[in-house]
Amino acid sequence: MQFQILKLIIWPKNQMFLPQIVPFEPGKVNVITGASRTGKSAIIPIIDYCLGSFDCSIPIDTIRDYAVWYGIVIKTSAEEILIGREVPVGTTSSNNFFLMRGSNLVPPVTIFQPNEKLDGIKNFLNGLSGVPFQGLGSEDNRGYQARLSFRDLMAFVFQSQDIVANQNILFYKTHSHEHREKLRNWFPFIIGAENMDILTARNRVQEIEKQLSRLRRDFERAKSVSNSWVENMQGHLRIAQEYGLIDKAGLSDPNPEMLLEIARTLLENIPDYSQTTIENIEESSKEVMELDALEGKLSLNIGQAKKRLSDLNELKSGLKDYGNSVRRRQDRLHISQWLLDMQSDGQECPSCGSHDHPKKVEEITKISTAFKALESESKTLAEVPASFAREEEKIKAQLALYLEEKQELQGRIDNIAAKDQKVQQEMQKRKNMFLFLGHLQAHLQFFDKLSDGGEYQDQIKVLEEELKRLNKVVDANGVYNRINGATAKIAAKILSHLKTLDVEDKYKEVAPRFDIKDLNISVLSNDSHWHYLGQVGSASNWVSFHIALMCALQEFFLELRNSSVPSFVIFDQPSQVYFPKLKKAPVEGEGIDVKFEDDEDVTAVKNIFKTISNSIKTSSNGKWQAIILDHADDIIYGEIDLIHEVDVWRNGKKLIPLEWIESGKQNDAPKLQPDR
Repeated sequence: MQFQILKLIIWPKNQMFLPQIVPFEPGKVNVITGASRTGKSAIIPIIDYCLGSFDCSIPIDTIRDYAVWYGIVIKTSAEEILIGREVPVGTTSSNNFFLMRGSNLVPPVTIFQPNEKLDGIKNFLNGLSGVPFQGLGSEDNRGYQARLSFRDLMAFVFQSQDIVANQNILFYKTHSHEHREKLRNWFPFIIGAENMDILTARNRVQEIEKQLSRLRRDFERAKSVSNSWVENMQGHLRIAQEYGLIDKAGLSDPNPEMLLEIARTLLENIPDYSQTTIENIEESSKEVMELDALEGKLSLNIGQAKKRLSDLNELKSGLKDYGNSVRRRQDRLHISQWLLDMQSDGQECPSCGSHDHPKKVEEITKISTAFKALESESKTLAEVPASFAREEEKIKAQLALYLEEKQELQGRIDNIAAKDQKVQQEMQKRKNMFLFLGHLQAHLQFFDKLSDGGEYQDQIKVLEEELKRLNKVVDANGVYNRINGATAKIAAKILSHLKTLDVEDKYKEVAPRFDIKDLNISVLSNDSHWHYLGQVGSASNWVSFHIALMCALQEFFLELRNSSVPSFVIFDQPSQVYFPKLKKAPVEGEGIDVKFEDDEDVTAVKNIFKTISNSIKTSSNGKWQAIILDHADDIIYGEIDLIHEVDVWRNGKKLIPLEWIESGKQNDAPKLQPDR
């Protein structure tokens, strides 16, 4: 991804001063050289802080005390972006950001108020880099399986002073277990061995595998419970025969389909009562059977009477509502009386509007009489007929009679049942029959699931077909081969850069192994065994492998069609392993400086700058940017191509200007009280 740093900006707390702007050139090796304690090592923490780091690693005191905002200007393939962030307060990182976008941006002299928050900046950078919107797990998208973010990619762009020559840690912040594990899990996607289709398919595969595991477990459990399901079904149908629900035909046939068909037919024709006959149970009482049938008829009559009574009450309620409505309209209008009032002298005729109508009184009286007749008739219609009350009393009396007869009948049945144990058994059997039919229906549904084409097997078949199709998309073997191809390509690039760096000759002959699972590099020893970088001696080897790896990765990412990794790397003090004895600073209070006096060390440091320059110029055609913060000066890098010397922080010149500090000290000094 085209993402390079154009400017680093620090806005002063004292607004009398202009912001401190540190400019960088894209596609070049940008160098800030200077003595110690000048602010070089604060560059990485400031840029990291502006890019949405949760924690703030910016050095305390001077770098924080005289600043109010930090900011960077970024160049992408489409625009320039300014991201500013307010100075932290104590140990708490600020949630206040300032975002500005456009072409040829001019940073504001003062930031008066924020316009964005941390979550908004993270979402913006995630969208800009094109990282996936899903995690690696179908359910638990937290921790090591969480969604890849722009923040995770900072591992590839910062080689801080404690990392650049570290024999055990290759990437920024991977000393943290969580960052390390998450980067390991996402490395196949980062190097292009996986894409969005594969991630989506793999998440779905995980969901399907869980569903299949559950369905197969349920199916096997059901099968183990129903190993003798034919015998169980035969037992159920024998009970149905005892109830007189089916005959013996078909029960001797153990064919599962036949047994299921008999059960289905039985459940489709459930009787209203037990069909046991006198011959089936000789001891049963014929009178109980007759009383039972009579009770059924009485229950039917009671239901019909209750329905007629309910309908009658609804009709009465409707008539009452209608009558009330008619009376309200009649009371409001009184048309007949109003017409009579119009007969008084001096009033116009209501029909023709004339004062001289000769038969006005006679005509009005006729009309009024007609309206009185209508009003009387409507009053009659509004009343509930007396026949309704008579019918209601008749139905209630009949219902009471039915209920009394049923109560007497139930008493007779209870008396007979109390005297005859066999009758009690028959009545209980009747109840049990309906319970049995309910159990039979549940068992039939269960047996259906176990038969060919049942619910379990249908679901399993559909999921297995989808799983087969998705496994072709996931293509684990293809991913494995692409990982090996990508890491081999990166290893070959590392070897090409090691040939121009200060490593032992044997490491310039055989390409190392780059292991994305262990986030480490292995080298071949004299006894033909592979060993991790931590087992290799000499810090000069370690820093050389770091430089070669970062150059190789940037070249590799630029060759990918869509890489989310920013195209810049910042190296802090890569020459530290060659530091000779240090000379004291010429000015009291200034940081100590380094002078490289040994010719071999000078050559080794020069080769660091040359290797990075060649990677940018030759291998990537200026499409990535390097920023080097070092003690080495232009004597080392002065004649190397693509070197852009950003600034020299010596002789009092630092990241925080001296006038800011002096002004701050004056403002903090106690004011003297005037003599009285």
